[in-house]
Amino acid sequence: MGWYEVYLKDIEKKGTLQNYVNDKIKNKKVLLNLIKKYAISKKIVEAGSGTGILSTYLASLGYDAVALDIDNKILKLSKNIASKYFSENKPKFVKKSIFELDYPNAFFDVSFSNGVLEHFDDDEIVNTLKQQMKIAKVVIFGIPTKYFKKEEAMYGDERYMKITYWRKLIQKANGNILEEKSMHYMDFKHRLLNFKKYFKPYPYRIFVIKSME
Repeated sequence: MGWYEVYLKDIEKKGTLQNYVNDKIKNKKVLLNLIKKYAISKKIVEAGSGTGILSTYLASLGYDAVALDIDNKILKLSKNIASKYFSENKPKFVKKSIFELDYPNAFFDVSFSNGVLEHFDDDEIVNTLKQQMKIAKVVIFGIPTKYFKKEEAMYGDERYMKITYWRKLIQKANGNILEEKSMHYMDFKHRLLNFKKYFKPYPYRIFVIKSME
């Protein structure tokens, strides 16, 4: 099963595309607020955009957004979603690998991603972080924590690593951590009901970094 099928299955679980879009925006408020904080001139790029909902939402708020993905079917899906929601201002959807970022230095205020980097090995993570820190003044990325078990993986190749290990990878990429935030996808009531995981780390950790070079 490829990413296209994974997204379609996820949308189906939410009942409607509208529910899926609303859920993504609601649950990503911490990430979105950090992007708004650091994107001073509102020039942003999403490195591995998937459904493109975050870029589409931010574009509707007046951000100059570029959404990058390598998969043609995913780009078609994200363009279709963007055509149905938010304002007339849409992201620029571009087929491009996050390992071949050929934009000028500091071209963007922020390069961001969520649920992307955990699918790659250490060298690939360091590689793309270096490239993103070159083309953007600040890089913001969210990754899943060890809150999840392997059998809960959305795609199957996710690496649920310790936060301390992610810090080492950032250091290896010559990145300086400006902020760290935690993010949950459940409200407080549902967290209490999911008592077996109540004392585990929040499901997602967000890093805000910039190059030390």
